[in-house]
Amino acid sequence: MSDGFQSRPLPLSEAAAREAALGFESGIAAAFLKSEPAHREALEMLGHALTRQGRHDEALAVDRRLASLEPGNAYIRYNLACSLSNLGQVDEALRELETALELGYDDLAYMQQDPDLARVRKDPRYRKLMEKGRKGR
Repeated sequence: MSDGFQSRPLPLSEAAAREAALGFESGIAAAFLKSEPAHREALEMLGHALTRQGRHDEALAVDRRLASLEPGNAYIRYNLACSLSNLGQVDEALRELETALELGYDDLAYMQQDPDLARVRKDPRYRKLMEKGRKGR
């Protein structure tokens, strides 16, 4: 029996749609990791989704796990620095950025505008690190 009103999905706001997508992404990655706990791509996907959701403590745990699996990966060390910066752990973030640069991370232009490094960029040691990174090119 129909009352003449068709049920249609309500449109999501942009923010709600983004949150739903990130929740889906982190859920998929977490589910996959149950069967393959050391899968690098799934861990990276989870870490990025958690960061974008503002779940920085959880993202840091994922990035630390990745760094323990691949300690010589410059990209992973850079992401670990970003997570540390998001949580205000500037000293450790700077150490991880230095390690990332030593391992070959070279996207200095992105470092200058990455919102995850906002706290680190306020520290005078960051400028010295950037100078060192430019000299190492």
